[in-house]
Amino acid sequence: MKKIKILPVFFAAVLLFTSGCKSDPDTDPGGEPGPGPEPGPVETPAPGTFSFAPNQLAANVWYQPEGRLINGHVDESFGNAGLWPELISRLKETDGYFSVFAAEIGYMSTETGVIPLLKNEGLRLSVELPGFTQCLYGTDLGEAELNGKAVGGTDNIFQRIFQISNPTDRPDPDGKGWFYSSDREDVVPDQILFDERMPNLCPEFDAEKLAYTEGTWQERKNAARRNNFCFYFGMEFNELLDRLRQDYVDFLRVAKTKWGDRMPEIGIHWNVIAAWEWRDENGIDVVNSLYPDYLKDPGNFGRMALTYPQYNSVEYCNMLIDELDAAGFKPSTVLFDVDWIYSVPYLTEVLLRHKTELKARGIQMGINIVEASPSLGEYQELYYDGNTLSVRDGVSGNKNICYENTVKAIMQFLVGSGIYEEGMQIRVTSWTGRPEETGDEVDESREGSMAHAANEVYRIMKGI
Repeated sequence: MKKIKILPVFFAAVLLFTSGCKSDPDTDPGGEPGPGPEPGPVETPAPGTFSFAPNQLAANVWYQPEGRLINGHVDESFGNAGLWPELISRLKETDGYFSVFAAEIGYMSTETGVIPLLKNEGLRLSVELPGFTQCLYGTDLGEAELNGKAVGGTDNIFQRIFQISNPTDRPDPDGKGWFYSSDREDVVPDQILFDERMPNLCPEFDAEKLAYTEGTWQERKNAARRNNFCFYFGMEFNELLDRLRQDYVDFLRVAKTKWGDRMPEIGIHWNVIAAWEWRDENGIDVVNSLYPDYLKDPGNFGRMALTYPQYNSVEYCNMLIDELDAAGFKPSTVLFDVDWIYSVPYLTEVLLRHKTELKARGIQMGINIVEASPSLGEYQELYYDGNTLSVRDGVSGNKNICYENTVKAIMQFLVGSGIYEEGMQIRVTSWTGRPEETGDEVDESREGSMAHAANEVYRIMKGI
């Protein structure tokens, strides 16, 4: 997820998704939404405590981390239950989820493959919504992703952003949305997962301009604030956060209209990254008020999260949950996307604060157990030494096994640090080119396969 170091995987994906996005509230007739009717509360079952999101993101046309498609589609691999029976049983034991990315639905059949397999096994389907990284109003995103409507009547985001235009290997989502299968059937998932919206759509600051511009603190900030291409740019920071939270509500109103009583449960991705400190204008203001000379050294800006962290992202998450709850859309789970190698003390403190706050709100805490690439090299891995996470060159020389060792180390750290407790959701996933596997290579008996890695994570989680 950039120009300011460190570059965690989440921002790398976000920048890829957001390149070229546009919208203008003055020219998009469907832009600024009206208040709309208040929905009734969404009743959802208890969330599962284990989930699995295989590495099909790397197979989607718009996301090619090595300039080529890496993995096949889920029906071609995980549609064969004989390749991952132990993992299926683990997911059943935990009322778990099998998760795919929204664009993958168009490659899936409702008659053969993963969808009927999940139904037969009593497992839940969770679907990621990649469009939420985009600078478009929540209503527009909902109408596009769920119903296939062009933004403003002309902007086909499936073509412009996701590069799916008149495909030959799947239905065209234009006019239909993501939730339309390869055999032309509507698919209602058990859960929808919002990709991160904040802080990705908040302005950045140029550290040197902030340090060297003459004038008042406000004048220095104005000179340093980078136009981040988004039409929300220019809003006062708290007004911007209000607008971004409202986008979730507006999107979900479209979803409730579409699905009614079949409304899926709601999950939210939330970042645990230093960029929250760098983009949190309220926090930057506090640092400057307490230490007026600190940010006159541009090098200190990047160290701010280590030296004077404000942890305001925890409160911003609370505000989003409370607003959704008030609108009748209480999320079941907040899944944390963590930069595992920026600063272990920082991420530990943020996760522990979230743990306390979510418990008070009756919301499940979830953690994405995901490889740390691209901050890690392909043949590097994390290991847990009983105290912290550290980087080493992979002893196996196999990038798939490096992935497996990394996710095992993360789970060991979560248990050893006291962050993990029973009832949380552990979600084994991948967002880059590791592991690389197609067809029968997903066999859970093969070390380095993602299913094998997920079973290992489960054993650590359960202490077996």
